[in-house]
Order: sequence, then C-alpha cells, then structure tokens
Amino acid sequence: MAVEDLRIDPLACGRDAADVWDHAVAGTLDDHERTCPHCRAAAADAEGLDGVVHRLAAERPYPPPTVLDAVLTSVRDAVVAELRPQDLLALDSPAGPARLSRAAAARVLRHVVDGMDGMRARSCRIWETELAESTIGTQTEPAESTIDTKTDPAESTIGTAGRGYDVAVAITVTARFGVDLASVTARVRQMVVAAGEQALGVPVSRVDITVVDLWE
Repeated sequence: MAVEDLRIDPLACGRDAADVWDHAVAGTLDDHERTCPHCRAAAADAEGLDGVVHRLAAERPYPPPTVLDAVLTSVRDAVVAELRPQDLLALDSPAGPARLSRAAAARVLRHVVDGMDGMRARSCRIWETELAESTIGTQTEPAESTIDTKTDPAESTIGTAGRGYDVAVAITVTARFGVDLASVTARVRQMVVAAGEQALGVPVSRVDITVVDLWE
C-alpha cells in the first residue's frame, strides 16, 4: 500500500528533522536551530550528505590506463552481472535499463553512517521488497545488554508511489558510550533513507538498525 507522507521521528528537541535538513542546505537556520545541539547535529548530517553528493557529481571520471584493461574489465563485469543477477539492484532510468551493485550501494550507506558523530557502521545488507512491505523497525543490541528502541510501525511507514518495488536495508552499527541511542538511531534511519534517494536513486522503504557494540 502506497503512503504519500514520509514520517520521520522528530528530534529530541521536538523539531522536525526534515525541516532542519532543508534549512541547513538552504542556509536559513533560525536561532533555535543554530544553538540547539540536536538541531546542529541534524544540520551537520545534512550538510555532510549534501557535500558528498555534490562532490561525487563534480568528480571527473578517468578511463583505465589502457584500452585493453578497459575491455577486459567490461567483459568481466558483464559476465559477473549475468552470472549473479541477484547481486544487482534495478534502477529507474529514462535512458534505458540500469543496475547497481548491492555491494557498492552498501558501501555508500556505510560511509554515510561512518561520517555521523558517535556512530560507526559494521555491516549493511540491501534487498528488494514489495511496496506493501514498508514498515521500518529499529532494534538495538549492545554486546552485553539489550536496549529496545523499536519505533511504532503506525508512525514509521514509507511508500513509494509508481514503483513495483523498493528496497529494504538492514544495518549493524556501533555507538559511542553515552549517546542517546533513540536519537542517533533515528538519525541513522534518516541518513540512510536520504542517501538511498539522493546519492543512489534507490527508494528505501525499510531500515532495520541493530546496535551491536558500544565504544568510548
């Protein structure tokens, strides 16, 4: 079932995270957003992601050192893609079929989480899912104890109209000791959803987060 609104948990201060992201990118943060630690952290995440997207878009691709290397690489990649289609994600493209390696997509999402204050990514798994399967759940499991930060499914549903599928993400992370796990895992979810849409062009309908360890 498609749902029009993308609902994201508010920040600990009560502000809408999406509004803070928009203000940060546009350079229109208000007095509260410039001084509140929760808003400042969300703004820093948005500015960092925006910088990564623009830097990648501005990078000039360089060809392989030799034509032979380029041909052999293309042939090898084509053979691998044909032999392992389950490792590729199909992308919408007006110019024709396009596919993205799951491993490459997972590396991008891990890199985004690694850039967040107080969080480090351990593993990331991505799979295609039907639009009807669109509940986001969050579980945290430190090494010695379990902390439950599950979100209410009624308030955590994403739908993507006009597509027959979207993707789900399961990511394990470690957190700095003392951080607000509910707040930082909500930020991880926001960053993963935004990175999927903006950096990869892949709609993310579900993000399962497991905190597997704490560090100082």
